[in-house]
Amino acid sequence: MFKLFAIIFIGLGIYIGVNYTDEINSFVETDTFEQVQEKLVDGKDKLVEKLEEIKD
Repeated sequence: MFKLFAIIFIGLGIYIGVNYTDEINSFVETDTFEQVQEKLVDGKDKLVEKLEEIKD
């Protein structure tokens, strides 16, 4: 049963990727998305630093 769900979700993902490629690319290239990516990278770096401080 779970294999059927996996196949359905993969097929749905491929369908969305094929039909909406241009829209996805235009969204990913926006300034807002780039700012979110930068914030995520900064947050990840800070989290790694905190974990290293706790580890030591």
